[in-house]
Amino acid sequence: MTTPLPEPGDHAAWSAPQQQAGPGMAHGYPPQYQQAPRPRKTGPKILTFAGLAVLVAGVIGGAVGITGAAGGIADLMPTDLVTTEGTAGSDALALGPSTAPVTFDVQEEAAYIVYEVSDGASARLPISAVTAEGPNGPLSITPPDQVSAVPVNGWSVFPVGVLVTDGTGTYTLAVDPQLAADDVSIAVGGALNADSVSGIGSSGIILLVGFLAGGLGFLLLLAGIIWWAVAKK
Repeated sequence: MTTPLPEPGDHAAWSAPQQQAGPGMAHGYPPQYQQAPRPRKTGPKILTFAGLAVLVAGVIGGAVGITGAAGGIADLMPTDLVTTEGTAGSDALALGPSTAPVTFDVQEEAAYIVYEVSDGASARLPISAVTAEGPNGPLSITPPDQVSAVPVNGWSVFPVGVLVTDGTGTYTLAVDPQLAADDVSIAVGGALNADSVSGIGSSGIILLVGFLAGGLGFLLLLAGIIWWAVAKK
């Protein structure tokens, strides 16, 4: 049995089957291209401005620390320990040639810095060459924190050590005769200001915290800028 051929003009029989619309096609056409959502810039902004704020705070803290430390050190510096003529200045309790004992009176238990005064560029008296004795007997002199010379009215002033008194009364400093010289003097500065010493320590801590905060702020700021630049692409 043969299948009859379609009659001429019967276009429906010859037409190709139409493609049915799938779930992603509207009216038989593929969906239009949708642009991907742009990344939000809130995160980069927050990170950038937070880093900037921390950096500024660190710089301010560092400046405060430097100023406080400088002020404390200035209070401890013997700016008028010796006059131009070589006599005792307003910051000295006593000053005399190293070839003779130097005596001074104290009214309170405190720490006093013993200085070497000369016109030379280097120190000539080690701490072991200087001895101290008070009303209650001999006292030890401990090494100073600073050993470099301080210029005062044309003289070179070198810290020899720190003497801590154990009561009021008269104290005597003596230099080893083998190291004593007429052109080298011994001086004693005023009592150390406890507020200045503690202020230097506190300022050092503030300076350290400011340095660390400034470094962290810089890293946060840099990360925020990089994130912001990537988000713009």
